[in-house]
Amino acid sequence: MKDFSALSDYIIRIRRIIHKRPELSGIEFLTQTLVKKELEQMQIPYRTLHETDVIAEITGTRTNGLNQTVLLRADMDALPLTEKTNTEYASECPGVMHACGHDSHTAMLLGAAKLLSECRDIFSGTIRLVFQPAEETGGETQKLIENGMLDGVNTVFAIHVAPDIPSGKINIQPGPCMAGVDDFSIRITGTGSHGATPHLGSDALLTGAHLAVNLQQVISREIDPQEPAVLTIGIFQSGTKINLLAQEAVLSGNIRFFKKELSGYFCEALTRYSNHTAAMFRCSSFVTYTPSLLPTVNAPGCCIIAKAAALAVWGKDNLMERPASMASEDFSRYLNTVPGVMIFLGTNDGTKRTSWPLHHECFDLDESVLVNGSRLYVNYALEWLSGKFAIL
Repeated sequence: MKDFSALSDYIIRIRRIIHKRPELSGIEFLTQTLVKKELEQMQIPYRTLHETDVIAEITGTRTNGLNQTVLLRADMDALPLTEKTNTEYASECPGVMHACGHDSHTAMLLGAAKLLSECRDIFSGTIRLVFQPAEETGGETQKLIENGMLDGVNTVFAIHVAPDIPSGKINIQPGPCMAGVDDFSIRITGTGSHGATPHLGSDALLTGAHLAVNLQQVISREIDPQEPAVLTIGIFQSGTKINLLAQEAVLSGNIRFFKKELSGYFCEALTRYSNHTAAMFRCSSFVTYTPSLLPTVNAPGCCIIAKAAALAVWGKDNLMERPASMASEDFSRYLNTVPGVMIFLGTNDGTKRTSWPLHHECFDLDESVLVNGSRLYVNYALEWLSGKFAIL
């Protein structure tokens, strides 16, 4: 069996460099520079489509096989959190931390690039490597797609680290694996009044409070209980003085779902509930509803290829089932255009250090599994380009 220890050391070193200097969405300039430098050393050509992305391509020299294009994606941005891991590679940037594993995704894809650059003669076709910025805000992907990121691509593949899965296990789930999400903001307007004479005006705060409760009935009474969905109001702003009825209240939140058709239904329902609740208290309402991300839906055929790739890496069936996540991913935009799959790589070695959830200030992971993540990137591309499967 081939020794991948040097590759593992490389991936961990790259991950720790990125982890020490995390960058928020859209300003990943240091990370972009590092990726470009590593690709240059591997003699892999690259380009930039928008601002902080890197798009690289490796073309196989084999003549018999599929002349198609496989896209492998990693995200690069960090989160606005203050790290509390106390590791030697902890963030050196106050208030910014890689708490979602994007540093490891980038490092794994660079590891895959290193492997692929050394085996061009065993595949035909093209493998496109996308180092994507701004996944956390979802603000860049559509621009990259409009600028040609997915042009000519036949399938897409991504890995996300998962602290809820034991190290050495992976989750490959056909169909929805992550939820779609829509954002909303509801503005309630009343006339206000002095607290001593509430009958002379209308109370936007009281109206908003009733609406915050009423909106939960959209999920519990209008959606099939076997259809997962959740409505969250994360911000409620109202009032200026303790003795005045508020003239305005603003409720902001989001809705998560797996059935994309629910997006339009929720828009209508929120407007209906808001208008009727406001009218009941002699106020008015205005709803701003913003579709954000579709559910992340894995193509079943691509999952079969991913499972074959995983078997080639681990040499055994290491699949682990788990419920689809109500979190969201802008990789859904890739999958809405091209068939593909996002898989989840277990990074929990059983210690407290690696058991913290994503987006937590103490989040860390079992770095020993990352080398197999790189190999999985590579093997998915090779399995696809081999043409052994019925490709969708």
